[in-house]
Amino acid sequence: MRTITLNQTAYIREVLARYGMQNCAPVSTPLVPTERLTAAQSLMTPDEKKAILEYAKGASYPERVGALLYATQTRPDCQYAVATLAQFSGNPGKAHFEAVKRVLRYLKGTAHFGLAFGGPKQGLDLIGWTDSDWAQDPDSRRSVGGFVFDVAGGSVSWSSKKQPTVALSTVEAEYMAASNATKEAIWLRTLLKDLGFTQTQATTIYADNQGCIALSRNPVSHSRAKHIDIRHHFIRERVANKEVDLKFCSTREMVADVVTKALPREAFERCRAALGVGDGMQPSGSDRD
Repeated sequence: MRTITLNQTAYIREVLARYGMQNCAPVSTPLVPTERLTAAQSLMTPDEKKAILEYAKGASYPERVGALLYATQTRPDCQYAVATLAQFSGNPGKAHFEAVKRVLRYLKGTAHFGLAFGGPKQGLDLIGWTDSDWAQDPDSRRSVGGFVFDVAGGSVSWSSKKQPTVALSTVEAEYMAASNATKEAIWLRTLLKDLGFTQTQATTIYADNQGCIALSRNPVSHSRAKHIDIRHHFIRERVANKEVDLKFCSTREMVADVVTKALPREAFERCRAALGVGDGMQPSGSDRD
């Protein structure tokens, strides 16, 4: 069994030492599933701001988040947490500093983890997952959309991003996320073709919302969909041209869940393994279909 693993172990350990976290106690997830960060947590008195500066020990919040962003190049399991923290770079509060500290504690326990590619039954077909967490942002009520694409048992592209407009339903939020994933699929198909790995079949993108899948295949006008921006209907053309094919999967099997929300430990570890992130001893995603 031939495999290759990409990791940033040395970099992560250097970052931990830089911020005095090399001896911290590890945690099992990057974020606490039951807590949500808000802009209101940035409101502080002058004394609280002074305490924050002492707490930060000279390292600014954007500096710490930037260091974590670099680590996400091989750690899609941290993508959602870091993307969320980056939203508060302009005016962070103590809660946000504490959340950065938790991500570092998570990386402490998984510094040796990396992306594994190869293994039995792993071909070079492009496979994707798309998901969204409706109205997840407590400040703007916008949804968080994300996608993950896999080649040879490991993730090659992933995204976690707040959607540009407020979605009025879960179907709309999932549809916008699927449209964004479709654009990435088209680009990846072109890239793989240039590398000599032409995708002869439509790229499968899994979604866990039946309404979203139906909307991508049937351009019927509906009161719940007629207001959706034209640019999001790009997906319909690509489905009709058989470049992408949206298929249903259960929420439990939704790999992209990990890039749209903070998950409990069991669900998080299941998604992390499906991403292909592991300790490098064997490809974590080798048991996927």
